Amino acid sequence: MNIDDKNFRVWIGCVLLSFLLFWSQCTRPDKDAVYGPNQPDPYPINESAASLTKIAPSEAYPTQTITVSGSNFDVGSPDRNFMWFQTTRAIVQRAWAESLRVEVPVPNPSKPNYFFKDTVRVKIALKGSTLWSNSLLFKYKPMADTYVASVYPANHPEDKFTKPRGLAFDPSGNLYLVNNRLRSIYKDAPAGGERTVYAFGGKFDGGMRMGSGGFLYAAGNLDNVVYRIPPGGGSYESWASVPNPWGLDFDSAGNLFVVDNVNGHVYKITADRQVKKVATLPGNEAKGYCRVFNGNVYVNEEGTGNFFKMPTGIDSTGTVEKIQGVTGFVVRDFTFGADGSIYASGSQGGKNAVVKLSPSSQTSTVVTFDGSLMFMTWGGKFLYIGTSDGPIYRLLIHDNAAAPYYGM
Repeated sequence: MNIDDKNFRVWIGCVLLSFLLFWSQCTRPDKDAVYGPNQPDPYPINESAASLTKIAPSEAYPTQTITVSGSNFDVGSPDRNFMWFQTTRAIVQRAWAESLRVEVPVPNPSKPNYFFKDTVRVKIALKGSTLWSNSLLFKYKPMADTYVASVYPANHPEDKFTKPRGLAFDPSGNLYLVNNRLRSIYKDAPAGGERTVYAFGGKFDGGMRMGSGGFLYAAGNLDNVVYRIPPGGGSYESWASVPNPWGLDFDSAGNLFVVDNVNGHVYKITADRQVKKVATLPGNEAKGYCRVFNGNVYVNEEGTGNFFKMPTGIDSTGTVEKIQGVTGFVVRDFTFGADGSIYASGSQGGKNAVVKLSPSSQTSTVVTFDGSLMFMTWGGKFLYIGTSDGPIYRLLIHDNAAAPYYGM
């Protein structure tokens, strides 16, 4: 190779490298881009910069849909609008010339901080332009926080709400919760609205589920009974007698499964109130909570972190399968995600946490909280988790959805 050939190849390499660098700036503006309104591209191309005027709402949760207003957006394809929340790219769902529908991104999605609630700068660039828009401020709502109602009944103030037991939602988004200290069931309007007394006087202590026709079913652990509260609340009746009822859940046929948390028995109650013991779970560890998923009833074994599984069609001679759970994790309550993952509240090594057990048996800690965690339920994309100390926590599950509750 002579000197001229070598120089020519170096020259060609420099040209190609320059072209690649230029193209990367043109097609993927990101947090490292150097050009903007106050520092124009010295070699601009045809596309001009977009402009932002408003974000509504300006405070929201990750995965929530918001509207970004402005001008000069790319209407040809939503993904040609590169929108960034500080250092995280957002998904643009729909694009119009003067507005975008945007899904708020999860900050650092590979290892999210569930308590993140900072204000960040939002900006956008278009594919085919190396100019950033101006930036606007946006505030994240934390994915994990404490739930509170906006208005409390005068004779049931917030400071008297301790040891919440069962939690349940109805199809309209109202939250029902048990205050076993004041022998009450409360109803909270959607989104933390006004709290009212829904039922009063029963020894409500244990799980709750909303059933068909708007009837609410609540365990009366101290009375050995399952209560039923009619639509609209007020009165209640002793609907079925079951020893030590605690966890309960409906199957798709309208049968209610109830766990005796002292003896480890599982009872099945039909719609016409026929009560039958269908299983006795082995071992000395406490059993208490249950959940129906995909044609099976699951019951936790508290001290081992394991679960029992049985078909919803089980009778007294049916087969019960034991499932390896989270070793050493004391399960207080659990529920399912749509993909079959188990989310469990409880404790391990002195830490109170929500853990996830995937369908492939991979375990991970979602988040840790203060206070002893107990009953939990889905409400939209959030898990609501009661504690023995009073607070109710709310946890956004950004990468999954709720498995159905069959009673409603």
